[in-house]
Amino acid sequence: MEKLNEIFNNRELASIIWLVIIGLYLQINKSTREASKNLLKAFFQWKITSVILLALSYSAAIVWILWTIKFWDQALLKDIIIWFIASSFFILMNLNKAEKEKNFFKNILRDNLKLILILEFVINFHQFSLLAEMFILPALAFLAMLQVIAEKEERTKIVKTEIDWIFVIIAVTFLIISIRDITNDITGFANYSNLKSFLLPVILSISFIPCAYLIAVFMNYEMLFVRLGFYLKNKGDLRFAKLRTLQKCGLQISKIRTLSPKINSLYNGSTREEIKDIIS
Repeated sequence: MEKLNEIFNNRELASIIWLVIIGLYLQINKSTREASKNLLKAFFQWKITSVILLALSYSAAIVWILWTIKFWDQALLKDIIIWFIASSFFILMNLNKAEKEKNFFKNILRDNLKLILILEFVINFHQFSLLAEMFILPALAFLAMLQVIAEKEERTKIVKTEIDWIFVIIAVTFLIISIRDITNDITGFANYSNLKSFLLPVILSISFIPCAYLIAVFMNYEMLFVRLGFYLKNKGDLRFAKLRTLQKCGLQISKIRTLSPKINSLYNGSTREEIKDIIS
């Protein structure tokens, strides 16, 4: 247990324990066991696996660069793993929004440069006992679920407002406790190791944006090309339309977004000139 405490803090240990408990429950219950198997099968489709492997390779390249400039060391290995599971995976799972939201990648950049990140880092400085963390995590998760459910209907919006205030009170309480700890041990907080732990996920998330953007471009092209296949049955015409699309849109998601509704005018038998006019 002492060795685990050297690697993980109490909050991280509590998270791991709860994940193990949930995983065991899913395997014990027959219906959830089958559902989890189907979920794993869907997750390990070659398209999803290839995207994750690409993201892993890109992230490894970023880490190697950080290592060559003496910023990253083995002590930050845990931070890398947590960042990839939490932040990068979250970005990948939401890339479908890139086609719908004009400022999707700008929002990612903005979120990683917010002052609130400093507050979150300060709040996480204090760790409660493992037993306390075991109770706090599910309680916060339960409140978060209630918040999401309450937000869906107008008649339950008041419940969401009350939960928002509960989260504010909890955050302020954690902040006060953390500031007290920091003032009592300012040298333990204001050191280069903590600075790297704070900056690392920010650097990784910002550096990851080009990779996420290219994956989003690929995903948008794939969806567009599938739709083109419904309209153009002739392989030559389909190939011509795809090449035309690549030439006109390049790596710009905004242009793919603009072109998407236009291809509805195509039909089986469209001439090359009609294809040119529509994909212009």
